[in-house]
This record gives sequence, structure tokens and C-alpha cells, in this order.
Amino acid sequence: MMLVARKNLFSERIRLLISAGGVALAVFLISLLLSLYRGWDSKVGEFVQKSNVDVWIASQGSKEFASAASLLPTEGQDAEQAQQYLNGNSDVEEWSPMVVRPLLGVQVEKVGPGDEKLGEEMNLQFVGFDTATRLGGPIQVVEGKDTPGPGEVIIDSALAKRYGLNVGDIMRAGGKDWTVVGRAEFGDFVFSQTVFVTHQEAQAVLSMKGQTTFYVLKLRPGVDAAKFVDAINKQESKIVAYTHDEFAANTRERILGNVLPILAVVLALAFVVGLAITGLTIYTATIEKSREFGILKAVGFKNSYLYRLVFEQSVVTGFIGFTVGLALTLIIGPFASDLVPQFVLFTRWQDILIVAAATIVMAMIAAYIPVKRLAAIDPVTVFQG
Repeated sequence: MMLVARKNLFSERIRLLISAGGVALAVFLISLLLSLYRGWDSKVGEFVQKSNVDVWIASQGSKEFASAASLLPTEGQDAEQAQQYLNGNSDVEEWSPMVVRPLLGVQVEKVGPGDEKLGEEMNLQFVGFDTATRLGGPIQVVEGKDTPGPGEVIIDSALAKRYGLNVGDIMRAGGKDWTVVGRAEFGDFVFSQTVFVTHQEAQAVLSMKGQTTFYVLKLRPGVDAAKFVDAINKQESKIVAYTHDEFAANTRERILGNVLPILAVVLALAFVVGLAITGLTIYTATIEKSREFGILKAVGFKNSYLYRLVFEQSVVTGFIGFTVGLALTLIIGPFASDLVPQFVLFTRWQDILIVAAATIVMAMIAAYIPVKRLAAIDPVTVFQG
């Protein structure tokens, strides 16, 4: 039976090419979008997930890193009470304030006395960290200094790659020129990248004297971060605490929450395109072979045999399309990432299985309408005329 199915398929190679091409296009789009989502998901929460911070404390109403909507005092009675609590808490190994603000930056090139050339605008997560504790600071410095000084900044590798920034270059942000003295990893939020300065410098340039964005804590070994956070949140206060897992998840939701519905719609459209092309070609091939199918019915073949024949044709078409589409994803994806840095791909084997299952479903649905037509073929009519 498989030989008959293959003979029917390969007898019309142009039609097979169109049908398998439609499936390949659908598989390519579905697998590419799934890989893109996985890549974004891994990037946008990576800094929070991998940082040396166990607990993030923010003002009420703030729940994630990206928007940095929190505002907490570092001076005054409330600040003194909070600092006394943290200093006297045996569960806390160390803590420090941390400034985070979304900012626009630009590379500055000095081309002559009093003359400069400005580069493309950059979306930054401007981070001011305590250089004594290093909580919330650069995760892994791969080039240059690991601690910025006055007027100095450490940038993320993704920012350096995207805009051509190098150690020794000048970057302007917050109305001040900064010298790039280091490059670090794991600070890429896809749509913006981290840059690090000292906490004091961040307060000064952002006019945040006596204020900070977060308090970040490192707990002693063995302390349950979830229980520690629950104890803080049960108190009636103007602050809220999160474990680093919760904070990373909230950050992912903040950045990807509006993108996910769009991706879902495009995925559905890709599935429909593949289904429509495959269904149309299989249906056309079945109608054109009506006489042959009628002869098979006339000599005693049951409908179930003919049904399996059509389903096998559809499955073979789906397999060819799946193989081609997946190959395109694995080949074209890396080139797309090199051309567009925001195009971050991460392909999981679980997602490949999901795409394979979707292809099988596509093939089964595409074969259903031709099968209904087969049931209506009268074997007597093939001998008339």
C-alpha cells in the first residue's frame, strides 16, 4: 500500500513539491517562532536569574526589573528603620541599595577640537550597584576592569556587539559622558542591555540623592528565601519582597507578555497555511485519481484500504515538508541572528517534537476531506461511457 501511495505522490512531482513546500513553510515559521520565543524567554530573565541576589525588595506596586518603577529612600527615618532591620537580621549575610533606570545612550566619537560625532541611540538598563558588596553588579566580566570608577561604565557584550562599542570608547547617558572600561556577559534583555556604574554615580546623574530603586539581599547559607520573603510581605509596610525566581518570572512576563499573543496568532496562521496547501493538493490528487480508486473498489478493495492510502500520501508529504522546514530553521536561524542581534534563537528538542506533532495533525486534517470524497465514489461509474 505504501508503494501505491508513493507512486501516486511522485507521479506528479510539481504537485508534490508545492504540497511539501507548503508544509515546509509552515514548519519553518512554527519552529522559528518557537525558537525565537525560547531565546527571548531565556535572555530577558537571565540577568536576574544568574545574579548574586537572593531577595529583591521594591516599593509597593513594583514587581519586576525592566520598568524599574520602584523608588525607595536611602536617607530619613524610614530608611534608617529598614537598614537597622537588615543589619540586625541574622538571616541576611549582606545587603545594599541598587539603582536601575531605563535610559537612552549614544556613542560619542571625538573627531576634532570641540567637534564630535554621535552614533545610534541605544536602549539601556542603567544600573548603579554597590562596589563593596557587588550585589546586582556585572555577573561575568570578560574584558577590562570588573569595577567601574568615577565617570566609568561597564557595558554588556550584546550592547558592544550591536553598536560596535569597545573598551576605551565614550558613551553618553543621563547627560554625562562615560568611558567604557569593561565588558560583561548575561545582561542582555533583547530590547535593552545593562550598563553598570557605581551606586553613587547613578544617584548623582539621575538626581536621586537619598533615593534608590531596590534593596538587594544575599541570605546566609541554608536560609529559605521563600519563607524570608513571606515574612516581609506579611508586614504592613510600603515595601514588597521577591525571591530571585519570582523577580525573574515577573520580568519575563513584563517584557514578553504583550509579544506572546502576537506570536500565537502568527503560529496559528502558519499552521493554517500549511494545512490549506496540503489539503488542496491532496484533494486535487485524489479527485484526479477517482477512476483508479473506483477500479480498486470494484475489484474488492474496501474503503478502509483507500482511506489508509490517502492518509499515507498525506503523511509522506508532511514528513518531507517537516524535514525541509526544520533544516531551513537550523540553517537560516544562525544567519538571521548574526544580521539582527534581537533575533535570539534557542531550539529545544521538546519544541521539535511539538512541531512534529503539529505536522502530523496537519497531515491528518488535510487528508480528511479527500477521504470523505472517496466514500462517495460509485465503482459502477468507472465502467460507464
